[in-house]
Amino acid sequence: MRGSRIRRRLTSLAAIVVLSGGSVTRSAPHTASMADSVVVVRYQSTILAQERELIIHLPRGYDAVHRYPVLYVLDGSSQDQALADKLDSLYGERAVPQAIVVGIPNMSGSNRTFQLVPPFMRTDPENPDSPLGTGDRFLEFMEKELIPFIDAHYGASSTRLFAGNSRGGLLVLYSLVQKPDLFTGRFCFSTPLWRENNLLIARVSTFLRSRSIPNSFLYVSAGANETANILSGLDSLAAVLGNAAPSGVDWHVERTPGVDHQLNAAVSGWSALRKWGGYTARSAMVPPN
Repeated sequence: MRGSRIRRRLTSLAAIVVLSGGSVTRSAPHTASMADSVVVVRYQSTILAQERELIIHLPRGYDAVHRYPVLYVLDGSSQDQALADKLDSLYGERAVPQAIVVGIPNMSGSNRTFQLVPPFMRTDPENPDSPLGTGDRFLEFMEKELIPFIDAHYGASSTRLFAGNSRGGLLVLYSLVQKPDLFTGRFCFSTPLWRENNLLIARVSTFLRSRSIPNSFLYVSAGANETANILSGLDSLAAVLGNAAPSGVDWHVERTPGVDHQLNAAVSGWSALRKWGGYTARSAMVPPN
């Protein structure tokens, strides 16, 4: 963590931001004085019937008047800080634009088990009788509560990104099928795409062949030292994208040399964000229709 980064936990009545039942109680507006900081807020979700923590990384020199892309990161408190630091470093090279990063902690093991899995997939691939996931409900929470909250209280642009590691990657890829317009960029690290005989890959293939989708960015990676199942799923998805992805989808599938499941996201995150930065720069040069 950079020495200049200030962690601010909004827990006092003078600085708390809460959403409950669709109304916002807020007594401390965000200003440029909160630049280069990490803000932690508690958010009461009606859809999930849960209080959730949000870890909001504001970019260096944050100005509330400016509009920034927003990267939503699953497994918050585990995955978000590394991506925020990479974005900051790459911005220094002018390889990416500045962005707000929103880490979404799971809050419990049960939440991760159910909420990061699509509703047509079992939560335990080894148990065919295990419950189905509730990822559809979690995406509804993001679309109808979380994203509007961030848009209302921070300098968010219309560019939204979504990142997930391991099980979280299932939800990120599922969002392409379920809500293709919700995000303009997606990052899936070390995702168990092989589960249930490549079921999610089959859904992606059907989706890509059956309808037009908006221009977007997709990055998927796995470590070269990961399991055969992980790597076979990665290769299967690459084949589907190669055959069915429309020209407007800028997709990248990579094996990260020399790393395993534990290290892949940390290592390949550099490549993922650099490629997204290139995509963003190219898109900016294309005139509107």
